[in-house]
Amino acid sequence: MDTLLQDLRYAFRSFGRSPGFTAAVVLCLGIGIGINAAAFSVVRGFLFRSLPYQDPATLLVVEGANDAAEITEGPLVWADLDALRGTGAFSAVGALASRNVNLTGGDRPERVQGLAVTPELFPLLGVAPALGRMFAADEAAPAGFEGAVLISDRLWRRSFGADPGVVGREVQVNRRSLTVVGVMPEGFRFPETHDLWLPLGSADAADRTARAYRAVVRLAPGVTPDAARSALAGLSDRLAATYPASHRLWRFSAEPVRQAAIGRDASRGFLLMLTAVTLVLLIACVNVANLLLARGVERESEVGLRGALGASRRRLVRQLLTEALLLAAAGATLGAVLASWVVAVIVRSVPQTEDLPHWVRIDVDGGVLLYVAALAVGTALVFGLAPALRSSRVDLAASFRSAARGGRGRATRVLDALVGVEVAMALMLLLPAGLLVRSFLAIGAADPGFDTDRLLTARLVLSGDRYDAPEARAAFFQAVADRMEAAPGVTAAAWTGAIPADDGGVTLLVERDGQAPDAPGLAVTAVPVTGGYFDALGVAMVAGRPLTDEEARDPASRSAVVGRRLAERLWPAGDGTGAGTGAGDAVGRTLRLADGRELEVVGVAPDLQYEEFGEDTEASRLQLHVPYGFAGWRTMALMARTAGGAEAAAPAVEAALREADAALPLFEVMPMAQRLREVHWGQQLMGKLFALYGAAALLLALAGIYGVMAYGVNRRRAEIGVRMALGASGASVLREVAGRGLRIALAGAAVGAVGALVLARALRGMLYGVRESDPATFALVVLLMVAAATLSAMIPARAAARLQPRDALRAE
Repeated sequence: MDTLLQDLRYAFRSFGRSPGFTAAVVLCLGIGIGINAAAFSVVRGFLFRSLPYQDPATLLVVEGANDAAEITEGPLVWADLDALRGTGAFSAVGALASRNVNLTGGDRPERVQGLAVTPELFPLLGVAPALGRMFAADEAAPAGFEGAVLISDRLWRRSFGADPGVVGREVQVNRRSLTVVGVMPEGFRFPETHDLWLPLGSADAADRTARAYRAVVRLAPGVTPDAARSALAGLSDRLAATYPASHRLWRFSAEPVRQAAIGRDASRGFLLMLTAVTLVLLIACVNVANLLLARGVERESEVGLRGALGASRRRLVRQLLTEALLLAAAGATLGAVLASWVVAVIVRSVPQTEDLPHWVRIDVDGGVLLYVAALAVGTALVFGLAPALRSSRVDLAASFRSAARGGRGRATRVLDALVGVEVAMALMLLLPAGLLVRSFLAIGAADPGFDTDRLLTARLVLSGDRYDAPEARAAFFQAVADRMEAAPGVTAAAWTGAIPADDGGVTLLVERDGQAPDAPGLAVTAVPVTGGYFDALGVAMVAGRPLTDEEARDPASRSAVVGRRLAERLWPAGDGTGAGTGAGDAVGRTLRLADGRELEVVGVAPDLQYEEFGEDTEASRLQLHVPYGFAGWRTMALMARTAGGAEAAAPAVEAALREADAALPLFEVMPMAQRLREVHWGQQLMGKLFALYGAAALLLALAGIYGVMAYGVNRRRAEIGVRMALGASGASVLREVAGRGLRIALAGAAVGAVGALVLARALRGMLYGVRESDPATFALVVLLMVAAATLSAMIPARAAARLQPRDALRAE
């Protein structure tokens, strides 16, 4: 203990004699550790935080995939659930289906995110209500015939005052009286941010065309995920052979519950983020190692003298490692503060309306602080051990001779190599950062095909028996649109089944002229709309006319508007019939769906952006707008063109709806510009974070180059003085010192360029408007790195060129 206290006292005295060195080391480590801790907080919240389910490693989400229609996360039919049970690969199978829920009875109607689940689903997850009970098997019912409901703890506290007597109470759900049978545990909002669950049953278990379900399965004992996927592949083949009309193009996909919730691209992005921040930390460690090696050369005489006075090498190494640990502890403290600030900024950047899984929590908690402590110890060993071992080897005579010569040999080469490594790692970060920044800038500047200014958007769910008839739903939507158009500040209003650049629409298959009888149809994106839709978007028709109000209301209407690209795909100019003259020739043509229905094309519209930017598919680019009555959905989205600010018109729009039906709530009421920001917040946040990581890496690398150049100039003052006294010019000294920095930068850039290209490949699928191998971004990043490194080396080089021989020799 006495020895440790001596080491600590000596370390603090040493730091006090070199405050600039101490501050530089702590700052470098604070930046590296802080950025790492912040990124770890985010990644841990998504990828590593334990899931609130029993044995989550044996849980899979099973969905349908249709390669022809470019569907990777599609629904299943009810009969597929029994087929899954029959494979023997799963010990339990549960199912869920989306439910839009309006909760009434309070001061105002409330839209609640709901879900229908089979009674066995929550027991399968190993979750039980905190109050009440689960659904009974005989309570499962098709949509609209449920009699029971489970609510979340959040909804219980918000809407029912945390009243324990809520169990057994009747509540109005979609205008029907249901009995609350239980309240789920605090924080549970499966699968994402849901607050209400209904018991799920099938209206027609024999219907193999109604795809509306997802399955959650638990692996049977001894069955691995790969074995389960193999069993699903065999099941897909059997169903396709037995039921070709409904299953020929479909197969099963299975993902772990965590992977299904956050997606493959997001998982890859998080792992790439960890790689990036690890590079920042390594750059910081290399910087500190450079500083310690340079300081070790300065302290060779001191260490040599202590060795001559009897200090063992082990004692010297321990002393130097103690100093490194103290520096790392100070850097970790600064890093924890920086991480808390960065995490707070990240959390504020996440839109409150974004549906994140309920188990995601991003904060700097005890687990993150343990990670910071581990980083502190690890970095101390990484940057401190080599300098400590090197410094402890010197003998007294050699140290004095080295000090007299200026110590340019092996130590200088080591420093140069380490700085080259810094440059390489910084370049490996700068290229992905540049690509991601260009990507989110491209998203911000992208044209969705319509005017987003002064456009108000919202969603509405029609609930209750009064809207059971499609004609009643069509009449209601049209009447509300008319009321809204008459409201102050609104110039046009319409309803759509898909908000452009957000929802994506539904996929239909269209027959092409001359296709083989057994060939799959052409996958297109179909969007049901009411009259005035294109007026609300501010879009002029390419040819023909838009759908009229009468056509939109009529379930028997067979009019349709196609997008330009679909028109040119189905009826290209010069198609061999003598009639094809381009998109305009589509007007009046008959379009046949794969299910046998026919539509008459009355107009051609410009192509719109329906999928999110960066998630386009071939089907989303081929667009078909059908009358609302063709689909008759209960859930639709409002598009209202306003004369002034979109937000200012929101109260008038909501008032118009209340006049039509006071029990229906509008939700997600926001300007289109805000919606686009919230839709793409993930890409923008990733771009900003990587820009931060790249900037930190660049600054640390430049600091490393400057430090090594400045150290070399300081060590060579006598040599430079002699050379200049013998006639060397300042320009020649400038060229030599700056040239050394340039050589280091070029060598590091050459190595880093290869690593940067490899790392950039991980961005595939995450970029919009730029390729991962974009030559312009690559060239710009390399030039920026080399130019910045050269400028960083020029500062000490200019100082060396201005040295006066007399002053340099006198200082020695």
